[in-house]
Amino acid sequence: MVGSEFEYRHRFWMIVLVYVAAYAFYNLDHRNILWSVVPGNQGIPQKDTLVRVLYAGAALLAAVGAVLLTWATAYRPPSANNAHTPFSTAGPFRYVRNPHYWAYFLLVLALGTFQSIFGFPVMLVGEILLLLRLVGREEHRLEQEYGERFVEYAQRVPRLLPAPRPRIEVDSQSPRWGRALWEQAFQWGFVATLLAFAFTLSDPVGYAFGGATIAFLLLQKLSDLLWIRLSRA
Repeated sequence: MVGSEFEYRHRFWMIVLVYVAAYAFYNLDHRNILWSVVPGNQGIPQKDTLVRVLYAGAALLAAVGAVLLTWATAYRPPSANNAHTPFSTAGPFRYVRNPHYWAYFLLVLALGTFQSIFGFPVMLVGEILLLLRLVGREEHRLEQEYGERFVEYAQRVPRLLPAPRPRIEVDSQSPRWGRALWEQAFQWGFVATLLAFAFTLSDPVGYAFGGATIAFLLLQKLSDLLWIRLSRA
């Protein structure tokens, strides 16, 4: 299962597009997935309490994804050239070949708690298929660019199921934590959004935190684009 070059070049926005398309299913059914699965009058004295716990669990899941994505970004070589595919064998890449896609899946799954009862399964299936296609395309590019080096790495490190122990020796590559925290700051904004909603169960609060996170993401993308153009000039 190999995605297209278009999907890979615009992979972040493709992930967002699948989520937004699934969110549109609220037009068919206004029931939220968590409020629908939590029993209302079956020995549960306070349904709100259980929903808060579930959203707090989703925030924890998103935090795990954000940590993993920040860790992977810190060890992923930067590249401003879309024709070049960064290749790393350090940090989390010693345990699994695609930790960043695992991180995206955990984050999307956590944010899926905001989906409708129909939108959640659509999002889940759509995102899994998309991420598998992106993994296939990225590994195809890595094999073409790095040849035997990547083939040897792929033979030792699992593709999707993380190994309990590192499969390769420690790499001399140094992590770039400052860059990683800047690039993935908006992911932590989504963690804050889930936590805020878990405490309040207020739609306006959720929209406020989510809107602020998205606004920060757009400003971040614009500033990065401006910096690249200034550097080239």
